[in-house]
Amino acid sequence: MITGVAPGSAQPAAAQATNGLSDSAELTKSSTRASSWEANDDDFLFLKLVVKQYKLTFDVRGYRTDRGVCLDLADVIQSLDLPVRIDKKSRRATGWLFAENQSFTIDRENGVVQSMNNTSRDGRAPIADDIYDTPEGWCVDTDAYSRWFGVDFTPDLYNAIVRLESDQPLPFMQAIERKNRAARLRSPRAAFDLSKFPSADMEYKPWRTPSVDVVARTDARSERSGGGRVQARLELFAAGEALGASYTARLGSDEQLLPQTLRLRAYRNDPEGNLLGPLNATEIAVGDVETLAGRLTGQTAVGRGAFVTNRPLGQPSRFSATTLRGTLPTGWDAELYRNAQLIAFQDERGDGRYEFLEIDLFFGRNELEVVLYGPQGQIRRERTTIPIGFNQIEPGQTYYWAGFLQNDRDLIQLQQTGLRALQQWRWGVGVERGLDNRTSAAIGMQSLFFAGSRRTYAEGAIARSLGSLQLELAGAHEFGAGSVAELNALGRFGQFNFGANVLMSFGNFQSEFADSQIDSRVGLNFDTSLRLGKLALPVQGAANRIALRDGGSLNQYQLTTSIAAGRVALSAQLDHQEQVVSAAGGGAPGRSDTRIRLLANTRVRDLRLRGNATFLTGGRQAGLETATVRMDLNLDERSDLQGQIEYAASTDEYRLTAGYSRRFDQLSLRGSAFVGTRGDVGANIQLAFSVGPDPVSGGVRVTETKLARSGQAAVTVFRDDDGNGRRDPGEALLKDVLVEAGLRRTDAVTGENGRAIVDDLNPFRPVLVGVDESTLGDPFLAPAIKGIVVIPRPGVMAELELPISPSGEIEGLLLSTSGVEQPGVKLELITTDGAQVAETVSEFDGFFLFPRVPYGRYRLQVAEDAANKLAVDRAIPAPGGEAVIEVKRGSDQVRMGTVKLRLSADGGRNVDNPPPDSQDFAARPPIAAIGPPADLAQGPVSGSW
Repeated sequence: MITGVAPGSAQPAAAQATNGLSDSAELTKSSTRASSWEANDDDFLFLKLVVKQYKLTFDVRGYRTDRGVCLDLADVIQSLDLPVRIDKKSRRATGWLFAENQSFTIDRENGVVQSMNNTSRDGRAPIADDIYDTPEGWCVDTDAYSRWFGVDFTPDLYNAIVRLESDQPLPFMQAIERKNRAARLRSPRAAFDLSKFPSADMEYKPWRTPSVDVVARTDARSERSGGGRVQARLELFAAGEALGASYTARLGSDEQLLPQTLRLRAYRNDPEGNLLGPLNATEIAVGDVETLAGRLTGQTAVGRGAFVTNRPLGQPSRFSATTLRGTLPTGWDAELYRNAQLIAFQDERGDGRYEFLEIDLFFGRNELEVVLYGPQGQIRRERTTIPIGFNQIEPGQTYYWAGFLQNDRDLIQLQQTGLRALQQWRWGVGVERGLDNRTSAAIGMQSLFFAGSRRTYAEGAIARSLGSLQLELAGAHEFGAGSVAELNALGRFGQFNFGANVLMSFGNFQSEFADSQIDSRVGLNFDTSLRLGKLALPVQGAANRIALRDGGSLNQYQLTTSIAAGRVALSAQLDHQEQVVSAAGGGAPGRSDTRIRLLANTRVRDLRLRGNATFLTGGRQAGLETATVRMDLNLDERSDLQGQIEYAASTDEYRLTAGYSRRFDQLSLRGSAFVGTRGDVGANIQLAFSVGPDPVSGGVRVTETKLARSGQAAVTVFRDDDGNGRRDPGEALLKDVLVEAGLRRTDAVTGENGRAIVDDLNPFRPVLVGVDESTLGDPFLAPAIKGIVVIPRPGVMAELELPISPSGEIEGLLLSTSGVEQPGVKLELITTDGAQVAETVSEFDGFFLFPRVPYGRYRLQVAEDAANKLAVDRAIPAPGGEAVIEVKRGSDQVRMGTVKLRLSADGGRNVDNPPPDSQDFAARPPIAAIGPPADLAQGPVSGSW
């Protein structure tokens, strides 16, 4: 008796002939057949079951019959992992197929088979001559399998396989794909080197049709006083290219739908620094721009003007802090995470921007992530990595920046505002140079309008790294006023990060970083993680003492901790401030207050909860100051329910808001209503959609995806029959292929024209775009390249072509330098231009195999770490001295025979005679070996890992 196992359990042992109906007595019970065919050795087959590009683990025995091909039932049950039991005594097979409600019974005694896939009312059908008795057991015709299982069984005797095709996903296939996805997620990201993959250059064009994001919102409310009003706002955000430059434009209306502001920014970014010829600029921008901050003078600022720099994109300009700004669409809010810890939250401000100022940085790697939440349940992530204490400016390298702007003034201000007094011009320049591997120096000038007058500054700084400590001495002078000096230090001791700063002011110096009342300032901060059993509790603290010119002082203390456990992120911050008034201050009492801020974010199945609250302790105003709790519930893939409770102590009011949002293919809608305890009632409706060019179907596409704020790629997938990497006339386009971007699984599937669009690519962040191999219907097809690296630009469509090639195999026998079999060596297969295609490890007898190699020309080499250990050359010539191995039509199985390692030019050591304790090659680990991506129950077509 053979029993299949339920999915997820251990595989049974290989089927044996004795498990089938193999004795002569059983053969005499065989039903009478119209055919006189009998099993014989000439017709015997060993076949593999193949689903998509996967070959299942176990071989299936079968025969060529006078009607076609039959397959041993026990082998099929075992290979497909079906819970079906064969009982030779009762001549019955019972169980279920792929789902528990698909019962399956074969009753040979009565000559019927019962299955949900049969067309009769009770699912019963005659067996007829669909089953043959063979020495191995019951051999079932493939056409019968197709009828009974609801899966097409198509024999391909030339390739010794049987293809299985199904309209519905099969459980064992879903298990394989889950394991493959999990393996990709477990893979260390640090080892994912994008420089090893081909890249696509996106040339700037004189014109690219822009993509436009549209948000329209209408509000109606009535107030306790009896009055009411209806308001409407419209926001248009466009991104495209014109005259060889990228541009963004934002048009915002007032509450009466009249145009109010128009921001326009033209820019070019080039991480390689190839802009402006000898200036080697990495960023040029005019229009609404942002300048860099000085060390001790001016903060970063936004407004209309111009800016240029050759600094690496995203590098901070200050020693121990940075500022993050970006676009915040209407109705969105933002959270800030530092090293996966939630540290700040910001609601919509009405100006279309988010802004996190003076974020403290620590020694080492600072991972900053801004998470944007949309009113229809959208989530966008913007990540920035800032290293402190290493990867500083290289010796002899010079960075510069220069910019000018009118503070907080849009390029085209369509309506007058009351901020004219603050909208003054400012300018600044800065230069930084690496003096040696540990030392850099910087100088700069800034001029700005501050505290009622125009002020001009000169400043300089020198930074030095000392092991795990980095120091910076900075100074600034305000012309006609005074000077300031500051010493900063950042370092690490074990798991303890620390920082310190001392500032001294001379004369009447004042700036956006140093108030005129400050005489000196001393500060300390730290960052560490406490172990509480299995829980790691990060803790950050800071203390500052400020001495004032009038003899008073100000003491500030801050303590922050965060917990990220599973899907829960909780942050708590304690701020304490106390002011000591000098005796000359008229005897006024000092002031002290303490605030506690809480931030929380969690998800429970389809429910996401976010909250923030501020408490004031001590004094008459002690108690809750503000609180917000927001709930987002996913009703289905396109619908969300929102709820929010807000409290403000200043007005002693609670406000309850409820909303519903629905996402369609072309747009998203949200409606909400609120009621306040002070009698306010209101409701609003918001409509959002994007419009952009459609290079796949032609014309214009309308979608709910934010096209203007993210990058896009139009991907063409084709069959590269000659392996030359480009699409030639007659080469077919491939449909139903899933396109992936980085580690993200998208919903982009190629259509009849072999094309698909991938949306939501992070602008200016390199991403590898490739295909999901599990969606290639032919197991003998393989991507000719693993993907193409593209650097997306907002609102711009990248055009990519991904070749899919027929594949072959390369095998051989690896010998050591002395001519004996060499096991455990990692080998790499590379293209003629040096791109790595595949890797494998030689087996215990020196045999190596590269399966599913796309058509093309390749070279074989030893992995670098293995070559260093063995002291051999990396290059491995084929027999006969041929350097290039070609896999092509008619020659898709390349047998290299024996290939021999060669000692490196320096004579290297001989490792052919290892010490006695390492003679057992099977027991010792391979040299620089790699493991499989997952322990699959069913192996891929590519064979053993």
